[in-house]
Amino acid sequence: MQEKSSNKIDEKMLDKIIAVAYSDAGMYDRIVVWMNARRYPEIEKMLAEYKLTAKSVHQLIETDLLVSTLSSVRQRTTGKSQNNFIGSIIYSFASKPLLSASTVGIIIITIVSVLLVYNPPPEQKYSKAEIEFAQKQLGESLAIVNKVFHQTRKKIDAEVITKYVSKPLNKGLNLINDYLIGG
Repeated sequence: MQEKSSNKIDEKMLDKIIAVAYSDAGMYDRIVVWMNARRYPEIEKMLAEYKLTAKSVHQLIETDLLVSTLSSVRQRTTGKSQNNFIGSIIYSFASKPLLSASTVGIIIITIVSVLLVYNPPPEQKYSKAEIEFAQKQLGESLAIVNKVFHQTRKKIDAEVITKYVSKPLNKGLNLINDYLIGG
């Protein structure tokens, strides 16, 4: 029975137990660990130990360290020195992707809005001769349109109304008169 329960604690399960103990796990992982802890006392014991360790870790208070001490600790843990200012800024952005993504988004939105708002449309300047020439062309165009409308009106009055409207209407009215008078 000991072997079966120890087989249940593989690397993935151990990671889930640690994440649950430190309150970093998602709901699904919490349920999985909770169900396995109810089935296997060894998992329950391990979860309790990790929770106790997590509680003591969370109770630690942060102390101020000298910059040289902090730099030496960083150098020993990461293998790189963080003395330069630009390197520390890049490190802080790379370690916090949400902060860097939101900062880049704000910068892009700012650049686009500045380009759209403060970029006035180019002014078009015309000479007096060009304006007079355009007015002359407009007058000629309106004269042509007016001439076409007058010709169309004459043609409609002379041909369409008399031939297709007046004659059939008169013929119909004459038939109605003849019928009413007694014809």
